[in-house]
Amino acid sequence: MAQKVIMDVDTGCDDAVAMLLAGHHKDLELVAALPVHGNAPLEQTIDNTLRLLEAGKLAHVPVYSGAEAPLIGPIIRGSGDQIVKLPFPEATIKPQPKHAVNFLIDYYMSGAGNDTIFMPIAPLTNLALALRIEPRLKERIPRIVTMGGAYSSSFAEFNIAADPEAAYMVYTSGIPITMVGLEVTDIAKVQQVDVDSIRELKTPWAIAAADVMDIVVDIHIKHGLGGAIIYDACAVAALIEPSVMETRPMHIEIELRGTTTRGCTVSDFKTWKKQTPNVDVGIGINRDRFIEIMREGLM
Repeated sequence: MAQKVIMDVDTGCDDAVAMLLAGHHKDLELVAALPVHGNAPLEQTIDNTLRLLEAGKLAHVPVYSGAEAPLIGPIIRGSGDQIVKLPFPEATIKPQPKHAVNFLIDYYMSGAGNDTIFMPIAPLTNLALALRIEPRLKERIPRIVTMGGAYSSSFAEFNIAADPEAAYMVYTSGIPITMVGLEVTDIAKVQQVDVDSIRELKTPWAIAAADVMDIVVDIHIKHGLGGAIIYDACAVAALIEPSVMETRPMHIEIELRGTTTRGCTVSDFKTWKKQTPNVDVGIGINRDRFIEIMREGLM
């Protein structure tokens, strides 16, 4: 039976590839997509999500619009490939009338979500708001698999930095969390030859994914990154095949007060003072298998 998943997205390029993979891999069922503020303003993340789902033959997946700003702090935006308007025709499908926060509460509290993984690959505002309204959600969501954070870095990863208070609420909720951070995504760089091999699958969704990844390859190579980092697709791959990613239990805290460290995911990985683990943190990934999982899902 396919694993059900709900995705919180701030759709730029990597979110797009992640949704295509989740929507077409035989081992997953994409229940809904919940656009939120983040890489771009909410209006654009909604538009990109609708364009992507229709172009990728996932128009049946309902879209619920979410929060347009963080809980407290200033709005920050992505850059480069993250703020691209996706190169697909304007969508004919529309978002559902229900707000994403209300959808999350209704879905999980109804019992329908007992086996549905929640995957935020965007700022965590939607879930934080839902938890504030309905605290019992922490007992109903079986696991969160999220792209965000970095356990060995002194700077904040974007999805956490865009709403640190929301991340704090989620990470202290007690819901089991698997964190796919920058240490993992930086290993899984995609090369042009990989993109070309996906395009050769010739399905509409493979071609759509390749079109998006071409944009990322071009921008990331120009910035000297040595390949395209398709951040959010790594989280989907780790859900499809957990063994593709090596994890380690750690204690993660969200820094809220630091002048230059606000939004950091502070771990006890290298400290002498170990604390009770609250997150399963990705520390490595099999890059070649990651590419194979994308090919399998997009064929």
